[in-house]
Amino acid sequence: MAGSGGPRAPSIRIRMYRVGFGDCFLVSFPDDNHVLVDCGVHVRGDIGTLRPVLDDIASETKGRLALIIASHAHEDHISGFLRGEDLFRTFEIGEIWLPWTEDKEDALARTLRQRRAEVTAALEQHFALDQGAPDVMAVVANAAAAGRNSRALENLRAGFGTGARVRYVEAGLPIDRPGGVAGLRIRPLGPPRDEASLGRMNPPKPERYFRAAARGAEATDTPRPFGPEHEAGPGDPGPRLDERQRREIVRATELSPEALAFALDRAINNTSLVLLFTYRGRSLLFAGDAQFGAWKSWLDDKGTADALAGLSFYKVAHHGSENATPRSALEEMPTGEFVAMMSTQGHPWPSIPYGKLFTALERQTGGRVLRSDSIPVADAPEGPPLALPPDFTEGRLWIDYHLPL
Repeated sequence: MAGSGGPRAPSIRIRMYRVGFGDCFLVSFPDDNHVLVDCGVHVRGDIGTLRPVLDDIASETKGRLALIIASHAHEDHISGFLRGEDLFRTFEIGEIWLPWTEDKEDALARTLRQRRAEVTAALEQHFALDQGAPDVMAVVANAAAAGRNSRALENLRAGFGTGARVRYVEAGLPIDRPGGVAGLRIRPLGPPRDEASLGRMNPPKPERYFRAAARGAEATDTPRPFGPEHEAGPGDPGPRLDERQRREIVRATELSPEALAFALDRAINNTSLVLLFTYRGRSLLFAGDAQFGAWKSWLDDKGTADALAGLSFYKVAHHGSENATPRSALEEMPTGEFVAMMSTQGHPWPSIPYGKLFTALERQTGGRVLRSDSIPVADAPEGPPLALPPDFTEGRLWIDYHLPL
């Protein structure tokens, strides 16, 4: 096993942890500046490594984080902010970023969260009576982890009581010196504020690596889980449903309950923070779990296309699923000149990561795409054998990429 010691020359170190089915990345810049991007694991893909990962974060950063980024409100991205609450409360934290959709003071955000909660409750009721396939139930569990997710979000909104500045971020202008890191600029590419973009999950055929489907029936691009009598009107803070209406939601929708579960999952993914880091001529793209609508909202922008052409690093969106990296975006990235890291695992979703996408990433990166499930962990699902290219090192529960400056 290769050591995880420091790089031989000035670099940005990107540490991808193996937490199971989830995301946790520690980005370390010169002068001991650290940015944590997500920290969570899905309850059905938990391999028991989150606590030692949290301990390593505390050790590596000496309890100082310039910036914490929580990309979106799925358990597999934020559960560590509850399970590691005791540690984070001892940290010195500069800033915490959340997507605008989690801002309690934002009227549209409140409406979207209320709609999401009502659909989730209806799905829970339906599947309590009629269990779905394991992959469907895993999706419902991720969305339905409301108690755990809300407590993690409250910790983040409160800055863990450390006095950290909390920002609710949306697509827009670059932010300089986030968390006080000199030379760092982050341009938020998502989430968009446009509801149509947030709802659009599945890419058109030319953008796909295969036809995305949920239990044989493809979900529409803009699912409408509520009929007109249930939807909020202008200025309405959200739908108000009685128990009878709750039970009718799933039956009234054009989507099957299974397809609706996947549609809800993808809609939450579209609220992901999509962030383009630039530092000393290097650029890094952290795309959360963004689906096609969120990508499309910025993909046609000339400046963004230029940024993709000069990309140094890509955190593969949504664990390498089939519809979270548009073909056109990948083809804009510089062939053989960037590195990709994919936090993934074949359980609880056997279709993730998608093989054709991984092959395309290997081709586009010149063989420099690394999967977290290649890190061996006893009794955990196994990915492909780990073969480290230059500038990579392996630790007990992580892979480091040292991006030269």
